[in-house]
This record gives sequence, structure tokens and C-alpha cells, in this order.
Amino acid sequence: MTDADDWFATLGPAQAETLGRLRALILASADGITEEIKWRQPCFSRNKLFCYLQKSKSHVTLGFQQGARMPDAPGLLEGEGKELRHVRFTPGADIPEEAVKTLIGEALALDGA
Repeated sequence: MTDADDWFATLGPAQAETLGRLRALILASADGITEEIKWRQPCFSRNKLFCYLQKSKSHVTLGFQQGARMPDAPGLLEGEGKELRHVRFTPGADIPEEAVKTLIGEALALDGA
């Protein structure tokens, strides 16, 4: 088991379902993606850190390190910071998978930039 697996094992059923699906979409999006725990949350890198997952009691978050530079074709990104943007999901609710795949692709396009 990895540290990330240990982190996912602490989740409740609805969080585990939603975050597990997001994790699978991220890991399947390109070759060479690594996953590690940083700042007590799963972080995903290829050339550098491009996205992360967070949990809270009311929602789960898919965050993007360079989100402010992403085109956000699906129109889902939130946040007003200098660099970070995120999308919040209700645990157990449907995930707009194609939109999430688009956002992950946008983040990966900036990964080497």
C-alpha cells in the first residue's frame, strides 16, 4: 500500500466513491503521472505538480496548480487567487467526467510550460 492508498482508506463511502473516481480519471489521463501525499492530500505530477485532491465534510475538491492559466473550456473552475483554481463536487453525486477530462488535459498541456 502506498501513502496515497492509506489516505484513500480513511475516507467515508461517499467521499471514497467521488475521490476514487477523480483519482482514476487523473491517473488514466497520461503516461508518467505520479501520485504522492503532499500537504496531507494526494498530489499528481508529471513534469511538475499539476493537480491535487482535497476532502472536507461537505465537498471534495479537484484543484489545479496553474488553474488561472487554463482556458477552462467546461466553465467549471472556481477561485480568484493568483494561480490556483478548483472544482468542488458533492460526495456521492455524479461527476461530469468529460468536463473533468478536459480540465485535466488543459492542466497537462501547461505541465511542461
